[in-house]
Amino acid sequence: MGSRSDQKAATRESILLAAAQQFAEHGYAATSISGIATQMGKPKSALSYSQFRSKLDIANTIVERQLEVWKVLIERVERVEHAEPGLPRLLTLLVSAAADARTSPFGPAAIRLVLESHEHHLFELPYTGQSWFEYAYAQVGEAVALGQLPPATDPREVGYLILSASFGVYEANKNGFRLVDPDRALRMLWTGLLREAGVADPAAIVDVVHVVALDVEY
Repeated sequence: MGSRSDQKAATRESILLAAAQQFAEHGYAATSISGIATQMGKPKSALSYSQFRSKLDIANTIVERQLEVWKVLIERVERVEHAEPGLPRLLTLLVSAAADARTSPFGPAAIRLVLESHEHHLFELPYTGQSWFEYAYAQVGEAVALGQLPPATDPREVGYLILSASFGVYEANKNGFRLVDPDRALRMLWTGLLREAGVADPAAIVDVVHVVALDVEY
């Protein structure tokens, strides 16, 4: 019984890993059950209904798995002295999540799936919990309250710009645009965005941001 259970769990994990590669490379719409099976080196019949009900079920499981990682990352970032509430905390989280995604088996897929679901409305993920966008809006709101940004700042507008532009740098790097170091690209981007948003000395915020590691072996 134990051996059969272990085999079922291993098969499920293999499906998730193969699907994560497909979603990260092709996105939700262009990924198929057949493509996932091919990635595994198996026939389509190997992906039984007992494992996952649908492609959406697989996508949601991947995002939920990565959400647990991001939850731990947020907790660590919020304990770091230099990552005070507001812009320092948000930027620290973003640079740390980008670093984690370079080695995480599910990070790249989860980032793309969340973007495609939230930004492009290509499909709807049924996961629950605070989204990246809600977290960004909350931290930018904190930044306004703490005087890091001008009082007239719209937290949703600035939070959206920081988050979507940061994801854009990550996606460009992942897809082969490596003209500059991705961390340096993020810092240059943030410096420009914060200056445009009315921050008098963006470097004072950006320069103290550094990666908070999860110390997880994938």
